[in-house]
Amino acid sequence: MERRKVTFKLYPNAREAERLTAWVRLHCELYNAALQERIEAYRKAGKSISYYDQQNVLPEIKAARPEFVELGSHALQQTLRRLDLAFQAFFRRVKAGQTPGFPRFKASARFSGFSYPDPAGWKLLQQGRRGGTLRLGSGADAMGIRVRGRHRFAEAKPNDLTIIRKNGEWFASVTLRVPETACARERTDHQHRGVDFGLTDWATFDNGETIANPRWTRNELPRLAALQRQRAKKKKGSVRYKRLSQEAARLHERIGNLRREFLHQTTTELVRTCAVIATEELQTKNMSRSAKGTLEKPGRMVKQKAGLNREILSVGLGMAHQMLAYKAVEAGTRLHMSNTRQLKPSQRCSACWEIVPKTLAQRVHRCPHCGHTMPRDQNSALVVLIDAHTPGTGVAARQKPLARQRAKSKSLTRETPATTAQV
Repeated sequence: MERRKVTFKLYPNAREAERLTAWVRLHCELYNAALQERIEAYRKAGKSISYYDQQNVLPEIKAARPEFVELGSHALQQTLRRLDLAFQAFFRRVKAGQTPGFPRFKASARFSGFSYPDPAGWKLLQQGRRGGTLRLGSGADAMGIRVRGRHRFAEAKPNDLTIIRKNGEWFASVTLRVPETACARERTDHQHRGVDFGLTDWATFDNGETIANPRWTRNELPRLAALQRQRAKKKKGSVRYKRLSQEAARLHERIGNLRREFLHQTTTELVRTCAVIATEELQTKNMSRSAKGTLEKPGRMVKQKAGLNREILSVGLGMAHQMLAYKAVEAGTRLHMSNTRQLKPSQRCSACWEIVPKTLAQRVHRCPHCGHTMPRDQNSALVVLIDAHTPGTGVAARQKPLARQRAKSKSLTRETPATTAQV
C-alpha cells in the first residue's frame, strides 16, 4: 500500500467555524500546559517528562475539564506527540552543534490546527465529483462540514486527518492508503528527454524546446511592495495593520497556489509522455544561500544576490524534483539525476565531452576543441541525456558525495567522443 496526501477546502458555517476555533484553542492550551509542565519539572527537580507520562494524565484532565472530552482521545494524544517531536528535534540539533531552537509557547491565533492520527473520530463522505462532507466527532454533537475537492484514486482508505487554519480559511489534509495499482499513471508516449531547469526559461529540453518561466513572484512584487508600504504607516497591532498583514499573506498564498498548480501540471505531462527523463541534481538550499557574510568578512553584491535567490526560490526547482520523483515511479518512467559535481553539465561539451569553462553571463556554448556551438541550456540538457544512457552513472549509482576534484579534460563517466556519437 502506498500513501498519498490530499488537501480539501472546508466551508464551515458560522456555528461550525466558531466550534472549530474553540477546538483549536483547547489544543493550543493543552500544548502550552504540557510544555510548561516539562520546563517546571526539569527546573525544579531535574526530571525529564516523557510523552507517555503526559499521555497517562489525559483521563484526569478530561474528568476535570469536560470540554476536552469532545475533542477525542487520539487527537489529544497527537497534540502531545507534536510537542514530543519538537523536543526530539531540539535535542538532535543540540547534539549536532546547530542552533537548538527550544520549543516555544504558541498563541491560539497562530496555532495551525490539530490532527487525528487514525480513522477514529472522523469520516470523509464523498458526494459527487468535486464535493463531499467531513464528519467530525460522534453522536448527536458531530459536525458535518461541507468539503470541496477530490482525488484521482478509484480505491483508497483514509489513514489520518489534519485540520489546518490558514489566513482565516479551513482545510483538511487527509493521508490515503492507496494500492499500487490505483497509483499507476497511464503513459501515452515513450520519449527520452533531457531537461535543464533554469531561470531565463523554466525548462530547456535537449531538442531546443523550452517552457517559459511564469515568474509568479516578480509579477506580484509591485502589489506586495504597495501593501508593505501601507502597513509600515499603520500602528503595529491596530485593526488596519492586521488587515493589511492578512492581505499580504493572502497574496503570498496565491503565489504559492499558482506555483504548485503549474508544477503539478507540467511534471504530470512530462512523466505521461516520457520513458526516460534526465536532469541534474540541484542543491537549491546551497544555490539560494545568502551573500551577506559576517562582520569580519562582509559579503559582496548582497542586494543582487538576494534578488537572484528570490528568483531561484520562486521557480520551485526542489518541489519540481520531488514531484518528478514520485510521479515517475507511478508512471513507470525512469528518472535519471546526474551528479552535478562530477558531470558538470553546464561546462561540458555534448559533442566532444571536453570541459569548456563558462561564466553565468555566457548563454551560448562554443567549444574551442571541436567547434560545436549550441545554446548553453540546450547543451546541458543534451549532456545529462547522454549521461542517462551510460550505465553506472548518476546520483542513484553514487549515494556518497564525491570528493572535491579539479576539473579534468576527460569525464569520469564518458571516456571517448566516439561513445557519445553512438547514443
